[in-house]
Amino acid sequence: MSKRLIVILAASLAAALCFAADDPDNPNGGDPNGGAPKEKAVKQAVSSSVKMSEKPVPRIWIGLTGSYTPLKQIKANNSGNITDSGGDTYTATSAQGLAGGGAIVNIRLIKGFGISLGAIYRFTGYDATEDTNPANSAIGDTFENIERTRVRLLDIPVMVRYSGKKWNPGKHTFYELGGAVRQGFSTQTGTYATEYLFNETGPGSTFGTTYKRRVYGAVAGAGLIGRDDFGIIVSPEVRYTRWMEDTFSSPIVSGLVNSNKNQLEITVSFGF
Repeated sequence: MSKRLIVILAASLAAALCFAADDPDNPNGGDPNGGAPKEKAVKQAVSSSVKMSEKPVPRIWIGLTGSYTPLKQIKANNSGNITDSGGDTYTATSAQGLAGGGAIVNIRLIKGFGISLGAIYRFTGYDATEDTNPANSAIGDTFENIERTRVRLLDIPVMVRYSGKKWNPGKHTFYELGGAVRQGFSTQTGTYATEYLFNETGPGSTFGTTYKRRVYGAVAGAGLIGRDDFGIIVSPEVRYTRWMEDTFSSPIVSGLVNSNKNQLEITVSFGF
């Protein structure tokens, strides 16, 4: 009997130790030091290393914006198929003006609605050339007349931003709709003429290209916004602007130089 009693007591003690090692009433899952299970801790460590920052985007933030437009600001005809009644040929090339930069201000109003105000500086222009017909000269001489224009532009978009029914302070998408003003300034136009027979140069004549200092447009866009671990706001966006008028147009030589009324741009803003 004594041996049986000893075996039963030993078995009971072993069972008690097993239940105590994994006590279901222990909120720490059986860790006597109050820590989480090793497997759970490893999973949490892995998930926190790949999870994006949860730092909230502030209600009001300002930043810097870089802009790229794959479509040129000015449509210039360089095909050589424009001629006048006298047989003179007209061609034109546009300055690049694809990149721009500026500043942005965002203000959250109520729920998922806010206001976005920006100012982006751009630079563009064109070179228009007229080659005269030798038949129009008594001595068969040819002239080349060049009109070169450069202008600085400031685009000011004002848009209503919508982020959803409820405000999400973390990473989220947004949509925008509004208007824009394009203000031109520092316009410079020069004309140069070259006479090839005697190789002489001098001032040339203008092509009658008109310039409108201020035009208005409608803007729509969509983008993504988030804040990294360093507190920097990063917001890439795609916008489309439809300008209502031409900044440049050539009514005398039709189709030579015209502004592009369709503007597609990709912007990236960094804010604080």
